[in-house]
Amino acid sequence: MPPFNFCGPSYTAQSPIIDDELAMNCFCEASESKGAATPMALLRTPGRKKFVTLSEGKVPGSYEVNGRVFFAGANLWEVNASGLKTNRGSLGAAPTTPTMLTSNETQLVVLNNGNLFVLTLSTNVFVAVDMGQFNGPVSQIGFNSGYIVATIQNSHTFQVSALEDATTWSGLDIATLSYAPDNIMSMICDHNETWLWSGKKAFGYYVSQGLTFPPLIPIQGALMENGAGATYATVQADNSVFWLDQDERGYMVARRLNGYNGDRISTHAVELAWQQFKTASDAVGWTYQERGHTFWVLYFPTANATWCYDISQNLWHQRGFWVEANGSYIADRAMCHVFAFGKHLVGDWASGNVYELSANFYDDDGAIIRGNRRSPTVDEENKWIYYDQIEFVMETGLAPSVPLFDGDDNPRPPQLMLRWSSDGGKTWSNTYYLSVGFQGEYNKRVIKRMLGRARKRLWDVSWTDPYPYAFNDAFVKGEAAIQ
Repeated sequence: MPPFNFCGPSYTAQSPIIDDELAMNCFCEASESKGAATPMALLRTPGRKKFVTLSEGKVPGSYEVNGRVFFAGANLWEVNASGLKTNRGSLGAAPTTPTMLTSNETQLVVLNNGNLFVLTLSTNVFVAVDMGQFNGPVSQIGFNSGYIVATIQNSHTFQVSALEDATTWSGLDIATLSYAPDNIMSMICDHNETWLWSGKKAFGYYVSQGLTFPPLIPIQGALMENGAGATYATVQADNSVFWLDQDERGYMVARRLNGYNGDRISTHAVELAWQQFKTASDAVGWTYQERGHTFWVLYFPTANATWCYDISQNLWHQRGFWVEANGSYIADRAMCHVFAFGKHLVGDWASGNVYELSANFYDDDGAIIRGNRRSPTVDEENKWIYYDQIEFVMETGLAPSVPLFDGDDNPRPPQLMLRWSSDGGKTWSNTYYLSVGFQGEYNKRVIKRMLGRARKRLWDVSWTDPYPYAFNDAFVKGEAAIQ
């Protein structure tokens, strides 16, 4: 039988008999060489190693400027390349929404619980900004052409700082999003433009070089009929802007800015998953690039789930932290990112830990990473198929970093865990363990035989060992009956 696209994204349709694919802690990589052994590979997502622990309950904000690295929780922390931490000042209280950090040429600006704080980079003098200069608590901040831009919570108002001075905010530099009656939902500064989203529309602004108040001027034609449905999901990546939308007709479609249009990049399956969440508007987005893949990671706190868009592949997968005690996934443990010291550093939403994130790590700071791929449904015009075998074509015979032992303390090779369903995922077979080979068994074949018959068959494969799992494809051998 031909290949059945084992390597693929997460895609669970409204009815699982249409499609019930899952890619958990694994992602696709399309081959860019005509001579590649497979057009699409399946790779495991990166692991983590603790870099530093801060005295915080969570680490929701991070920033790098001129080689200096900062993380924020209830306090502002500076961390050096050796993991040495310095408390630069109190941010008042533990954050109830994601802490935001940005900077101008001389100052680091921090937003926490509606209040602004400024660290002068040359002197490390840390001050709280006089919030009496604003018409209310601040919702978001960004940097544009020497100015700090701030949106005001629960309003359609935004305000601009003095040039290169985030401690001074003039009442002349307050403006209203006059093109829409509803409040500002999200904001981002990108390419010397500032984009503001209401719950129904989006508008672009540029910085005027004249003596205008405020200095942000609407861009002619920069109007989109796609608002924002999640304040903190909006990100910049791959020379563009990404956000989760909302308008009069509904919400939770992922979009990418293309000129002055919002191109849809989510799928029906992804949108179905998000719209079934009790709350999706609290999504937090962050981005990073590793080995040529640029990822937009979306952490949904209330839903306790993480989704990830691989921009280079235009494919979605899921990420999760495996809780061995109850055998279930919770959201991936990262909610912010900064690239510094040649490392990807991420802050934990459940502790004060900052981790190094890397494809070279095969566990989650000592905890297992459970990958899971559920294939498309294999069928042959709904005929009975008598399955002889399934083979997973993958890299075998590599030594794990830590020797593996079975329950009797005997050495064992890394393994796959295979099960299948013959009724569209309603019930499942027993789990079978397939060897991936001891060290040096590079030609080991990963095969399971005696698979019975089915009119339709879902294949489900999981792995937990600290091993560089990489799949080329999977093949089944079988014979379809006449009827």
